Amino acid sequence: MKFYEFSEDEKRVDIFNERWYKIEDKFYRNVTTILGIINPGESLTEWYKNVGHNANIIIDRAGKFGTAFHELVEKFLLGETVKYHDNKYLGDQTSTALWERFMIWIEFWTELNKNHKVEYKKEGVEYICHSDKHEYAGTIDLVAKIDGKAEIFDWKTGNQIGVKEKRQMTAYMATIGSKKANLIHIPAKKPNKKGYRITGVEFTDNQFKLFLSIKDVFDDENKDKPKVLTLPLEVNLESLTKE
Repeated sequence: MKFYEFSEDEKRVDIFNERWYKIEDKFYRNVTTILGIINPGESLTEWYKNVGHNANIIIDRAGKFGTAFHELVEKFLLGETVKYHDNKYLGDQTSTALWERFMIWIEFWTELNKNHKVEYKKEGVEYICHSDKHEYAGTIDLVAKIDGKAEIFDWKTGNQIGVKEKRQMTAYMATIGSKKANLIHIPAKKPNKKGYRITGVEFTDNQFKLFLSIKDVFDDENKDKPKVLTLPLEVNLESLTKE
């Protein structure tokens, strides 16, 4: 995801938080931020109660793991050679678990290409989508043509997939006119012998209207504006002593 913008002419970088995407001169809400108002459900609420103050630590670790996993897949899809030792900085236990799940993803990718004609461009990897009309944006893990039809893919490493993730896919599909999304779920505990589960999400007008209703509620309760931190691209002793 891109949450910064460079200006070489003015020698500066503008940084804004992950709640927003900057599309040209406009700021759009992040879809995942919008969907954050959805009730997590009884099971997750109970989990929060059981782990207590450790919840934030666990969520932070899971988030970093998910980010590292996405980076591996992104490099692979962009044609780079992906190496196990590239992630040794995470520690043996984490890097090994990460590599194991990446290998499961490789099995998924191999199976997909074996059974279907898969076409995509590098621009379709970590593709930033947005809606000018409804003012929201997000990042699609992969936009590809499967047997000639546009589909989107999203890699999930969390323990479960719920209504929030499906709403997310609906919002993304609407921006590019796709009719099908695929949630590729690769949790720590294998859901089956393959180690991954594919959840298909079909686009419907009704589901999209539900997402827009959620966004209306979010917008009504959140009136904050994007905050931009501007920093110089370079510094030296002379620049610091100038008045």
